[in-house]
Amino acid sequence: MARRRTDGGWEVPASAWATDEQDRSRGRVRVLNGSLEGGMEDWTLPLEQWELVRDVILDVVDDADPDRGALLKTVVATAQDRLGGHPAFPGGRLTNFTRYVKVDLEARRLLEVVPGSSPQRVRRPTGRGR
Repeated sequence: MARRRTDGGWEVPASAWATDEQDRSRGRVRVLNGSLEGGMEDWTLPLEQWELVRDVILDVVDDADPDRGALLKTVVATAQDRLGGHPAFPGGRLTNFTRYVKVDLEARRLLEVVPGSSPQRVRRPTGRGR
């Protein structure tokens, strides 16, 4: 069963971190998702794509008000604008991809959903990192 952390996020078990480390050695990223049993998805993303989307998400969030955060729809739209024509994304559509990376960044404690925000907003948490 998935467990909540004291900060309201979901706990990611050590086994999920270990699996991600193995996948990264092959150029893939295991999508972490603390709300799932085992703390991870059953699939991976290419490391290059994950890094590109991660960088856009964190840029948008870092440019936003640190307390209010950035609207998720703004994050998604910016990723689409910046990366939609990038050769790493031959299909060109990034909506779902951006949302998967967002959930992963939450599990990695690099991002959090602003409590009570509607529409959803995301920001950097007070204590960063794993």
